Amino acid sequence: MKRNLFEQVTQQVIDNLEKVSSWKRLWEVPQPVSLNGHHYQGINYLLLSTDQFTSPVWGTFNQVRQNGGCVNKGEKSRLVVFWKRLIDSTTDKVTGEAKQNVHFLLRYYLVFNVEQCSFDDIGKAKINTLSRASESLSNERNIQAEEIIGNMPDPPQIRLGMHDTPSYIPSLDVLEMPDKKYFFNSDAYYAAFFHELIHSTGHKKRLNRFESDQFRNNENYSKEELVAELGAAYLQTVAGINYDAENTAAYIKGWLRVLKDNPTWITWAASRAQKACEFIVPALAPENICVET
Repeated sequence: MKRNLFEQVTQQVIDNLEKVSSWKRLWEVPQPVSLNGHHYQGINYLLLSTDQFTSPVWGTFNQVRQNGGCVNKGEKSRLVVFWKRLIDSTTDKVTGEAKQNVHFLLRYYLVFNVEQCSFDDIGKAKINTLSRASESLSNERNIQAEEIIGNMPDPPQIRLGMHDTPSYIPSLDVLEMPDKKYFFNSDAYYAAFFHELIHSTGHKKRLNRFESDQFRNNENYSKEELVAELGAAYLQTVAGINYDAENTAAYIKGWLRVLKDNPTWITWAASRAQKACEFIVPALAPENICVET
């Protein structure tokens, strides 16, 4: 491809973010699903986050053809990515032992929304089934915020009514939250709570995303903040929270500048945000999602 793949991925998320002006709205689309029943996760969820189409169903050119359809003339595809695992063998020059080296290569493929295509009756029936399953999944995800917090496995120590600023302290594995009176409304309170809860998943006894001494490093801190922003936005959508005050034009503009300067960050952060949400709410993990096709 002409441009670096990371740059293309970042640009697509930036385009989506500029259109909707909210992290939360990037997660609000129904769970994107392929024509073969695969639910898109992490960065691909964000890449397919758009209010352009009402259908959550996507497919490659070949998948569309295999399901009785054809892509309409002039339609443009969307990018989705995956990590390809590569293994090569080398011999240690000192010991003579054979070693296997594992590498991961970011690859891509192109998909179309089914609204960009024309299908026969069998294809339409399958799309309807997939759409209903995706909408049902979204409805089932409307778990109350307190249940999300209260049911988190192996949670940090939570101290309520502390100070006037939400915070997570990695060295103590302590999450501190001010009283609700310091927030505009209850949705704002839970949005901040989710942000700190996502941070807590980075602890070494959970997902081991950071070390306490690295958490304050400027670059690592910024990357971790992006993980927390994306993860909290996702949990807000899961809980049905409507709070969106932080997503002002200036706030989003700041993140857009960061992403443009660091094109690999969005792929890194989206994957970790997804894993953080799945740790807090295990029901969100792909293996717990079933789609009957």
